[in-house]
Amino acid sequence: MTMFRPRRPSLVLGALATASALLLTACGSSAGGSNSSQSGSGSPQTGGTLTFYDPVQYEDWQTTNSLWSVSQVADNIGERLIWQDPRTGKLEPWLAKSWSISADHKTYTFHLKPDVKFTDGTALTSQVVKDNFDQHGFGDKKLGIPVDQFWNGYAGTKVVDATTFEIKLNTPDAGFLQVLSNYRASTILAESYVKRNLAGQSKVQNWVGTGPFRYAGGDGVNEVILKPNPHYTSWPTGSAHTGQPYLNEIDFKYVPEESTRIGALQSGQAQIVRNLSPTDEQTVGSFGGQLESFGVQGETNALAVQVRPGLITDDKQVRLALNAATDRKEINQAVLSSHYGIPIGPLVKGTPDAPDLSSYLAYDPGKAKQLLQSAGWAANSDGYRYKDGQQLHFDIWVAPFYQVSEQVLEVLQSEWKKVGVKLSIHSVSLDQYEAITAAGGTGGEKFSFSQSQTSTADPNVLRVDYDTTRANGLGQDAKDPDAKLNELVRDQAETFDPDKRAAAVKETGEYLYQQGYSIPLYDETQVFGLSSKVHGFGTESTARAWLYDTWLGK
Repeated sequence: MTMFRPRRPSLVLGALATASALLLTACGSSAGGSNSSQSGSGSPQTGGTLTFYDPVQYEDWQTTNSLWSVSQVADNIGERLIWQDPRTGKLEPWLAKSWSISADHKTYTFHLKPDVKFTDGTALTSQVVKDNFDQHGFGDKKLGIPVDQFWNGYAGTKVVDATTFEIKLNTPDAGFLQVLSNYRASTILAESYVKRNLAGQSKVQNWVGTGPFRYAGGDGVNEVILKPNPHYTSWPTGSAHTGQPYLNEIDFKYVPEESTRIGALQSGQAQIVRNLSPTDEQTVGSFGGQLESFGVQGETNALAVQVRPGLITDDKQVRLALNAATDRKEINQAVLSSHYGIPIGPLVKGTPDAPDLSSYLAYDPGKAKQLLQSAGWAANSDGYRYKDGQQLHFDIWVAPFYQVSEQVLEVLQSEWKKVGVKLSIHSVSLDQYEAITAAGGTGGEKFSFSQSQTSTADPNVLRVDYDTTRANGLGQDAKDPDAKLNELVRDQAETFDPDKRAAAVKETGEYLYQQGYSIPLYDETQVFGLSSKVHGFGTESTARAWLYDTWLGK
């Protein structure tokens, strides 16, 4: 999870990038199943308040929300059936103690861990799981709950007994088990949450989970305070310890000014700050702080192209030209850092079956100019191209949940200008951004693309994004879709032989680039600054903070 597009909500662990000599990067702990910090030494200490500063405001707490700030908190309240080891990708027991899959890959039988309770004292049962999943898979019109795009193809859940149930699918899905480990697709909350309408589900105060922490205060917009769940028993397989979490309190705060966040980290007022800009990475190292980076599996951070009639990007030659005019190495060197990978394809390096399609992403401004000329866009004395009196011009809005969005778009603006394309960049608040994207633009303008990234640690993310019966990432007319693309993304999702699936994923990626449907910018990465007092910090498989094993030194 995480990203907003004009047509749907977003949603993750890549290879860790190489850090500079001054900085300490994240690496997997041999003791635990999370991406975990190796900082310091000594025995874990119990107690203390960890203050966590985030540059993005908290809002809309429905389980399917993948806003980066929200998911850092929510991941520590609610849990899933399955834990995906972020280092190996292996699926491990969590709320489920075991499971089995039918020969036709349409029925999944689960057995819950016994005696697990939500923080309101109610029991985790098969019926509660069914009610959660039915809401994801079918939605609830009366409550205003939409169908979750990860759950299309869901046929229902059958309760066998209090701790045994069967999930049934209409069609096989090779990535379904991984979906059941995903924070924004399969978090299980108490009946008191499930019975609420959309407005009620969008408040953190109503989150009742089984996780290591519980909501304990804060307005849910600027601050959220968590306290330990005193009855916690459901830690995932591979955890570095068992029993209660070490921390006595976690104080998540929205702090938009980066200088304030860095200053608080240096002074000890904050112990973790999320989403550092590349310019401040070395600052953290200079005062003895730790820097931890986690690649985000799933799709690369890219311009999501729209292909609807009436848009300039409905022209394949224009799409291919924009891709050729994009220099990803320059973006990386100019405004990013060594923690950010240069894209090799539609999936972040380290995502299972991610193909190397670098040959489709070569920077070639000469080719871009030829394609635009062939498409009828002629160069003008002002440096831009025109066709039938219309300037080759695009508007794009800075995505406020990506720390590096504006700097990346400014480099892209300069690159595209070299081939005669004008890119106008607009910066607004998160609330304004959401309103603009929901409306498809301002002043009657329509989006031709937006900066976005859908994240989950399985190539099935391509089906979630591009299938016209799911997120429909290209904004296609459902009555006249790209039938071949639909076939490709569905075939890879329904292929279970490992070698054949890898080949199907590669074929899908090749077709995306042959058609110019995606313009990758960089491999999404989460960079955290940590106080030297923080030990055992880690993330789950989508690079969201997992603080069960985290403790504070003296």
